[in-house]
Amino acid sequence: MKTLMSPEFKNKLAILDQATVINIVSFITKVVDLDKNDLLSTENLNVSALEGGIYSTTLPSGRLFFTLGDENDEDYIILMDVTSIQNNVADMKNNYYTSNNPRTNNTLNPTFNRTINPTFNRTINPIFNRTINPTFNRTINPTFNRTINPIFNRTINPTFNRTINPTFNRTINPIFNRTLNPKLNRSYDGPFLYDISLEQQSFIVRANEQVELIFTLNLELIGLIVDVNNQTKVEFDINNQLIGYFVKANEQVWLRYSKDNNWIGLLI
Repeated sequence: MKTLMSPEFKNKLAILDQATVINIVSFITKVVDLDKNDLLSTENLNVSALEGGIYSTTLPSGRLFFTLGDENDEDYIILMDVTSIQNNVADMKNNYYTSNNPRTNNTLNPTFNRTINPTFNRTINPIFNRTINPTFNRTINPTFNRTINPIFNRTINPTFNRTINPTFNRTINPIFNRTLNPKLNRSYDGPFLYDISLEQQSFIVRANEQVELIFTLNLELIGLIVDVNNQTKVEFDINNQLIGYFVKANEQVWLRYSKDNNWIGLLI
């Protein structure tokens, strides 16, 4: 059986503890000579079937998630995700609580929900869907559409529009407005930004109907998001330089892309 890895799995592999990596290699060694049916029926592998064609196996140091397929009469396994007991506990301590955390809610996790995974759903993948790709669709590209570019449109630029500047408008400043501060308001439910490994990175405060502000988990303003339409948003840093853009996956989840169309995270 051929072993493949999803992009998310490859990214996470680099930060796993040594024990978990050894356990993954051990599992791969056990299944390499098996076909799909043998893998699912081998009792000592402890394979469980989940929703959406996803399977899991219990490792001594966590859980490994994968999916199965075949091509040209050859079975293959795609390693999708792994949870390390050691890393998972440490990571959750650094996260703010939210009911919409993709680590604890599988419907918001692209590993388990393929409808929000651009590897499987090409309609939300700008490489295949040019209408959501700023390289080909200039209406969502701030280089050509100046109405969504804060350098040219001062109404969406906090330097010139003080109503969307948290230094002057304290109602949108989590330091002064405790309802927007995840440190003080335990019921604050986001949205939060996550990287591709589902690490919570920052949180969002809406400034007005078109502009959202990005704050670090330590309450530092680092950028803004401009709504373009009901399917896309563009992201800028604090100096109004383009960082990337967002594509709507469903009513709760937005996929975060770099300027080079690389999938780099989630907005939930």
